[in-house]
Amino acid sequence: MFYHCPAAGFNPLRDTKKLGCSRRNAMRFHAVVGAICLLAGTVARAQSPGEIAYLHLNRVKPGMTTQYEATRKRHWLWHKRLGDTWSYHVWQIVSGEKTGAYIVSSFGHTWKEVDESDQVVAGDEDPGASVDPYLDSESESYYRYLPDLSMAPESFSPAPKLAVTRFILKSENVTTFLDGVRKIKAAIRKTEYPLAGPIRWYELVSGGESPQFLLLADRANWAAFEPPTSKTLDAMMEAAYGKEQGAAILLTVRSAIRSQYVEAWQYRGDLSFVPESK
Repeated sequence: MFYHCPAAGFNPLRDTKKLGCSRRNAMRFHAVVGAICLLAGTVARAQSPGEIAYLHLNRVKPGMTTQYEATRKRHWLWHKRLGDTWSYHVWQIVSGEKTGAYIVSSFGHTWKEVDESDQVVAGDEDPGASVDPYLDSESESYYRYLPDLSMAPESFSPAPKLAVTRFILKSENVTTFLDGVRKIKAAIRKTEYPLAGPIRWYELVSGGESPQFLLLADRANWAAFEPPTSKTLDAMMEAAYGKEQGAAILLTVRSAIRSQYVEAWQYRGDLSFVPESK
């Protein structure tokens, strides 16, 4: 969005039995929520209902992909038997250093719902539905959805592909980064600057290097990774704010970034779990 990127870390906090894995060093999130807002660069803001996103990275052992996928499907049958109401969307990373790994994700939750989901699976496990024997490594994280930065429908619907950019910021520049992104969003709307698809911003709450922001941009296919316009972001900002102010806003945003990493995710509907509506 900002740097001609395609759009754009993890700490075990959740009961990984939900996702077919043994519980490893898991701890209740209540003990850390208060400390999270004190992390360097994290902006302390109240979390509105339904803003919590859960991402679980699965790296599969070499030669175990077939077994992993078969067991993943069986694991969702266990969720169905328990009456789980959460939807879990599975993506496969198709570019970058984690190519071949899987992301198990769930969006639009409250912390209270995380507790309730833990209770659904407590004390009931199907050993044959655990993907743990096929994992080389796994990691988890929680993000908070940022609707004021995003340009997407309220309800989440998985796109065939995602252009993903992970931003690691300088801790002293988080506020100016967010202010700049809001101004870019306003300029996009003002100038009707075309986007290749909806974009969603997330801020890392726990489970990785911080301050971290994740940009997920929907893509219908690989062709949609082609920019929908030849007009650059810099030119769009100049049209919205004037040359000097537009350049200053972009400089503020770009200067706040310590590093960024881009990759693409492919949706795996065959491995996902979406419970039937009652």
